Amino acid sequence: MKSKKQGFRAPVAQFVAIIALSISIFLVVDLGRRAAANYRVQREAERLSQEVEQARLEQQALKTQLEYAQSDLYVEDMARQELKWARPGETVVVVLATPEAVAQPLQATHKTVIVGPVAQTTAQAWWLLFFGPYATPRYTREVPP
Repeated sequence: MKSKKQGFRAPVAQFVAIIALSISIFLVVDLGRRAAANYRVQREAERLSQEVEQARLEQQALKTQLEYAQSDLYVEDMARQELKWARPGETVVVVLATPEAVAQPLQATHKTVIVGPVAQTTAQAWWLLFFGPYATPRYTREVPP
């Protein structure tokens, strides 16, 4: 009779060990899955916090720009730059390239005419005034037949 009890206990112990091993494998796999999900969430949280910080910096820059745009200094700068206004007693000097100097061909070959550059900014107009079209890079354009 003793042999039956020992034989009966061995399969029960093996059964309990197999169940415990299965549960532990399931828990390890679940722990790994949760750790991976937690890592992804942490990375996303870091990315979002960086995005929020970038948005705060942009907001601060925009607030600074708004304060400047609402100031009298901005109004004065825009009046001077865009409208060419001046304070009483000041003289405004605006240099413009003459159409004759710009359209005059410098050198002609076949159907291509090389002309001087057109002043797009005030600094370019001053450059053309002092140094002429020969001191700046030349541009080519096709002449219609």
